[in-house]
Formats: sequence, C-alpha cells, structure tokens
Amino acid sequence: MRGKIRKCFCHIDIRYLFLTYPPILIFPMDQPKTKESYAALFDELRATVNTRGWLGPSPWYGTANLVASFSLYVLGIFLIWKIPLVATVLYFYVLSVELGYISHDLIHNQYFKSKKTNRFFSYVFANLLIGLSRSWWMKKHNNEHHTFTNSDIHDTDIRDYDEIFTKNPGKSQFFQKHKRILFWCATSLLYFNLVALSYRHVLQNGKYGELVLNLLFLGILPGALIWRYWFLTALFSIGAIGMLVGIHLALVFMTNHIGMEIIDGKRVKEYSWLDLQTRTSRNVRGWAVIHHVFGGLNKQVEHHLFPQASRWNIVKIAGETKEFCRKHRIKYHEVSFLGALGEIYRTLKTGETV
Repeated sequence: MRGKIRKCFCHIDIRYLFLTYPPILIFPMDQPKTKESYAALFDELRATVNTRGWLGPSPWYGTANLVASFSLYVLGIFLIWKIPLVATVLYFYVLSVELGYISHDLIHNQYFKSKKTNRFFSYVFANLLIGLSRSWWMKKHNNEHHTFTNSDIHDTDIRDYDEIFTKNPGKSQFFQKHKRILFWCATSLLYFNLVALSYRHVLQNGKYGELVLNLLFLGILPGALIWRYWFLTALFSIGAIGMLVGIHLALVFMTNHIGMEIIDGKRVKEYSWLDLQTRTSRNVRGWAVIHHVFGGLNKQVEHHLFPQASRWNIVKIAGETKEFCRKHRIKYHEVSFLGALGEIYRTLKTGETV
C-alpha cells in the first residue's frame, strides 16, 4: 500500500508544496479502465447530476446578471464625465471581465433554454460590448478547445504562445529560449490578440453583421473616452483597460489547462469524454471570492464535463464529481491559485506536465 501511494504522488515537486495545500490527485490505482468503462461511469455521473437538476440553464440568475451588467455598462459611459480617469479605467476593467464571462456563459447556452435567445444576447455582449467575435469564439473555444482539450494538433488554446506548451517546434527560437520570461509578459497582450483574431475571422468569413457590431463597440466605449479626453489620453486609457483585462483573463485561462497532460492529437479520439477532461483540466481551490474572480471557471474539471451547467450550479456539481472520482479512483487535480502558477512555471522550465 505504501508503495502504491509513493507511486501516485512521487511526481509532485516538493518546491511547490509550500504554495498550496497538498493538491488532490486521485489516480486509477487498479487496472487501467477501458474507453467503454469510462463512458459507463460518465453516464452514471451525468445521470446523478441531471437528476438533481444541476444541468439545466439558470434563467433567473442569468437574466439578473444580464440586466445588472448592461445597466452598469450604460452607467459607466455616463460616469466617464463624472469620475477621475483612473477610476474609469478600473471600472471598465472589472466590468469588461464580467462581460467576457457572460459572453462565455451565453455561448455555452447556460442562461436560457432557447439557443436562439442565448445566441442573440451573446452577440450583444461579445461583439457589441467587448469587441470580440461571437462566431470566432464559438469555433475556437467550443468546437476546438472543449472537444479536443489539450490536443497538440486540434486545441488552438494550448498551441498559442508559439507552441511552448506542446512538443511541436515553434517558429521563434528567441521566444522558445526565453519563454519562462516572455510568456508572462505576453499575457498583457491577450485581449488585443483576441480582438485582432476576431477581426481576421469576421473579415475572412464574411461575417459582416458581426463586423458592424464590432465597429459599433469602437464608437461606444473608445469613442466616449476620445470625446471626453485628449486623443492620446483616451488611447492610453483604452490600452490600460485592455492590458488589465488581458492579464486577468490570462491568469484565469492559463490555470485551467496549461501544465496539464498534453494529448497526442492523432490519438485524442481514443479517449472517452470523462478520461480526456479529467486528465487535462485543473481546478483552482478557494473561497467564494475565487469563484467570482474566475467567473466559475475555477471549477474547470466540471465545466469541461458539463459545459452547459451554469456557474451557479457548478460548485454543487464539483462536490459530487470530486466524490465520484475519489470513489472510482479517477484522476482529479485541484490546487490553489499559487499552486497552479507553480505548476505552470515548472512546465515552462522543464517541460514536465502534471
């Protein structure tokens, strides 16, 4: 028994234990499970979660969040003429992060039973209010990332930053050589990169309706700032908001999967849904403030298993899933925020994954 425990946990780097409580790592201790047995286990877990009413959308919470966030956005536009510039930057940084989370939730159909209603509001919140393409987000996030999580061929999220988290050769030797430093610096440019990719997508695919919404976004918040302040001052404030949003979202996104197991894209279809998502996803432990700051994405294992479940139900699902994985000896990885950053740094330094 002692040998089995040592075998399960010997790969934990002792240097990072002081950053977190001991991570919950539950590995299969019996014979490796087949794809069919994993599928049967997932059906059992899904049935339990569905029976308890946690899988459906949350229209009341969703509607309240939409109304409150849209109202705060309109209020913020008027406050540009009333509050100091620094307060304006901080206000729209915090609000833009929440608008991004709302767009993400709507694209996963978490708010309303009607997919058309979710789609309509996702165009409003993604394209009009934060300047990102809803259709591009759907393709990149839902179709590629969620379906082929951490695949070194299919998942464009894990292939970003010049392939430094895959075994594929990168294009820049300089970036590869200094990746331990440059990666963290690049996080500040994440939002601007998402905007650039959105515009490229809508132009290349003829999404002119989305293009109009994106251009209208430029006329609302950036336009109001230019109207209120000198051009360079407004440009600086827009850049500051974008950098803060980028750093925040990068710190959330990177802790979800970076440093976790990389899947050979040629074999990704050999994995069952339950096996793939528990191998490649990481939960971040914390109090309610972490759940709010992460928009519910700190429960990444459960979000990937049940992407349609709302952030208001995901905590309940997490408790059930954790016990299920413990019972059936399925890998389940959960650390603190600092512990996750430590694991990412180790991957950058050594190439090792969890």
